[in-house]
Amino acid sequence: MNEIRVKQKRLYKLMKTLTVFGAIFLVIYIGVSPMIAEINQTLSTVLYYVCNVLVVAVLVVLFVYYSKYGKVESFLNNAENEINDAGYYLTSREEKNVDSYCKVVMDDLQKCGFYIDKSLEISDLDFYGRAMKRKEFFYVADVINADRNDVLAYLESVIYDLTMNNVKRKGDGVLCIVTDKAADDAVALSKMITPLGKKEKLKIAIAIAETDTGRVYFLGNDKTKAQQLIANFVMNCDLPIKDKYIGKEKLPFQEEIKDKMKDFNLKDFRNGNFYIH
Repeated sequence: MNEIRVKQKRLYKLMKTLTVFGAIFLVIYIGVSPMIAEINQTLSTVLYYVCNVLVVAVLVVLFVYYSKYGKVESFLNNAENEINDAGYYLTSREEKNVDSYCKVVMDDLQKCGFYIDKSLEISDLDFYGRAMKRKEFFYVADVINADRNDVLAYLESVIYDLTMNNVKRKGDGVLCIVTDKAADDAVALSKMITPLGKKEKLKIAIAIAETDTGRVYFLGNDKTKAQQLIANFVMNCDLPIKDKYIGKEKLPFQEEIKDKMKDFNLKDFRNGNFYIH
């Protein structure tokens, strides 16, 4: 991954420099070309061809960059965020019971203008509640001893509900799983962001609130709407998150992702054969 990042940054720097220089040159050329043509026709012709060459060069570099790295950018950013994020965060809520924790989360969402549906069933799974407000969507599920299969099953139900039942194509969603104790394989999915649609305008983040430890597992270092929703309603704190709510240790799955990303290559990614979860 590091080698690909170096090549990407070099090409991006070249693209940016060439684009800025080309734009400045083009603006100046348009302004002074009539005067140069009157003074020296040969120089005017040379500058005309230089301008055309610059435009073509910019277009070529733009095409090469976005065709090679356009789709991989968000994937690499997500992987780096998961690796560099704190292992977990600490809630400011005092509730130690799963049901009472779910209740205060839903109550706060309702106070902030969300439309609330409680005790609903989606794709044969029971949710404690769903909250919606314009392009913000919040699902709360109470699960005892949550594991990987629970997270994936509830995530699939949320995707179905948003895209099929509610026909949403844009927005930020959160799946909050409140549990007494989360298994390691469930925690490993907590920083995963699920983008939907060709332009990835609909995104779903996962938050796991563990009542036994007071920990909240989610992607907390990426400044998105989902980060704000989770901090405000799951942790009951403001942004930026204060140091006292940030866990100091990394979790084993973050090291596993870091090791796995060492084998990352563009060919496998484009063929759909590389996953970090």
